[in-house]
Amino acid sequence: MELESLRVAIARTLPAYRDPADADAARRLLDILATTADPGARRAAVAAAFEVVRVRDPVLLTAYYEPEIEGRLVRDATYRHPLYARPPDLVDVDPRALGGRCGCRRLVGRVEDGRLVPYPSRGEIEAGALAGRGLELAWAADPLAVFMLHVQGSGLLRLADGRRIGLRFAGTNGRPYRSLGRALAERGLLTPDHATVPDIRRALAALPAAEQAALLATNERYTFFRVAAGGPVGSLGVELTPGRSIATDPRWVKAGALAYLATPSVRRFVVAQDAGAAIVGAHADLFLGAGAEAEETAGRMRERGALYVLRPRRGHQPAAVALGRRTNGGP
Repeated sequence: MELESLRVAIARTLPAYRDPADADAARRLLDILATTADPGARRAAVAAAFEVVRVRDPVLLTAYYEPEIEGRLVRDATYRHPLYARPPDLVDVDPRALGGRCGCRRLVGRVEDGRLVPYPSRGEIEAGALAGRGLELAWAADPLAVFMLHVQGSGLLRLADGRRIGLRFAGTNGRPYRSLGRALAERGLLTPDHATVPDIRRALAALPAAEQAALLATNERYTFFRVAAGGPVGSLGVELTPGRSIATDPRWVKAGALAYLATPSVRRFVVAQDAGAAIVGAHADLFLGAGAEAEETAGRMRERGALYVLRPRRGHQPAAVALGRRTNGGP
């Protein structure tokens, strides 16, 4: 894969680094890749500049994309499924800000009688829990397309006149995430090894509307959006780069980390710029960009491999662990 896309991904990440050593390491990696063409010399240079640590256990690689859905800014009989802005009463708490050594994740809810209580679930919101509050950004015709937009976290809304509006992540209701493919498999409507996006669409299309809605509601997580120009932004707060940005579990891979991904179909340097409710443990989710090809590839992507995290060395001592022969693919 071309080096320029990695250069773009790192340039976007540089302002987010809190430790100057991390920024220096990112620049050092680009310099090595740009000036060292021989694979063996490149591995040696990377090993000298970085501590290369393999994420334990085979890593599951999936992919995500920026969906494009058809919508309208005014509701009618066809376009009647709302896309909501972030509600003003949604409270998002980082436990670390309260002091102590709590290792728990962020808490999301609303305040009721002085206490933080759960926010309404997907099913409750679809039933009208937020209706009439003026939060509707737009309306869509296909409830599954809305659901997939929620899962992906951002996307594009295509209007009747051809204009495209960026819908960017603005938060969630904090409820548990549950895979729709898994819910269908548990009901015998899919097999676990045939749970791609096209498979899911076909399985849902065969069901009555009420049963479709009930299955979608098994994923209680609901996403809110904001209208914004530019590309999708990950949890690190930087714009994502197709083919270079990955979503990881921050408990396993530090946000902003440089890494090398090696699977049967993907061998390249990547940057951890995003996270997600479904990304837990030894799991990397590769961002592929927008469009039909990205959607098709992301829907089929599910393979095992290795993820090597590059930690900057304070000096240039020889490394005990290098990328090895299995990772001598393109930059």
